[in-house]
Amino acid sequence: MKKYQISLGEKKIIKDEGLLKFEEIKKQIRILPELEQLIPPLLPNELEQLERNILQEGCREALLIWQTTEDVIEPSVADKPSECYILVDGHNRYNICTRHNIDFKIHLVAFKSLYDVRQFMIDNQLGRRNLTPEQASYLRGMKYLTEKKEKGKYERPLHKGQNVLYEEGISESLKKKEHKGQNVLYEESVSESLEKKEHKGQNVLYDNEATSTAERLGKQFNVSEKTIKRDAEFASGIEKLDPVLKSEILLGKTKVNKTIIQRIGKDESMVMPLTTVAEIEEIAAKPRTSSKEAAVSLPSTKKDVFITQLVALSKELQQTGAVNICDEIIICASEIKKMFSQES
Repeated sequence: MKKYQISLGEKKIIKDEGLLKFEEIKKQIRILPELEQLIPPLLPNELEQLERNILQEGCREALLIWQTTEDVIEPSVADKPSECYILVDGHNRYNICTRHNIDFKIHLVAFKSLYDVRQFMIDNQLGRRNLTPEQASYLRGMKYLTEKKEKGKYERPLHKGQNVLYEEGISESLKKKEHKGQNVLYEESVSESLEKKEHKGQNVLYDNEATSTAERLGKQFNVSEKTIKRDAEFASGIEKLDPVLKSEILLGKTKVNKTIIQRIGKDESMVMPLTTVAEIEEIAAKPRTSSKEAAVSLPSTKKDVFITQLVALSKELQQTGAVNICDEIIICASEIKKMFSQES
């Protein structure tokens, strides 16, 4: 219980379920693959140690269960949706306990949406101290992508050549506030809201929301804005891999340069799950097919990819002075050196 008090807060824990109800809920626990993939895999020795501990001492930490309804998970569900119980934290413990028929405790928790659950799980995992660099990068990238996707649901499409500041929506809203010939307009609050969106004399419109998200997350995790965006590319690339290969890369068992994974993430046409490092490298060496980059001359070999990335990293280091970029530069330079050595 103490493990979740800070991140969840007492008010989210549901405590009024009886013992018999809890036993029934345990039989209905459901695992969503899209949530399970947010849990970085344990190293083999870590998993073995966890299993030994549970076999010897039982499952001491309660599993975290989201009590919700089917329509929240699947909005298309018909009327009178049934309750469902989604596993949020404790996937490894749950698998071990069910495999060995070991009892476990649960805590029911309330979330408003699947988005809130994802954000909690990512933040909870990022609080771990034993993450590999690949896992930390993946989780930061998934947090960025999740927030960006959520904000996209509420943004109005911008018309070409026009600054859409919701003037029409504001105007209609103000008209509805008219009462007895007087305009209860909230002009000051509207004006202040728009002024807060101004930055360096320009209107920061909603199409710049992704940039502000990267800046905010960069400050939160003490990395640069560009690092967050590279993390997002890395996460996108990881999501295009076969689950086994994905797990091996995140564990650090299979080494693939982040630059190559990022390039895979940028390829909007690549959707099939890749199963080998050779496939990753082959696709990464091809020019990207994104419509936004169709007119740009792109590197066509693996070596060119690394050289291009090295130049970009060097420029970023000069501009930001971010120390974490040095590690990426060293790795990138090492790969280039290795390739030149193989050619000579």
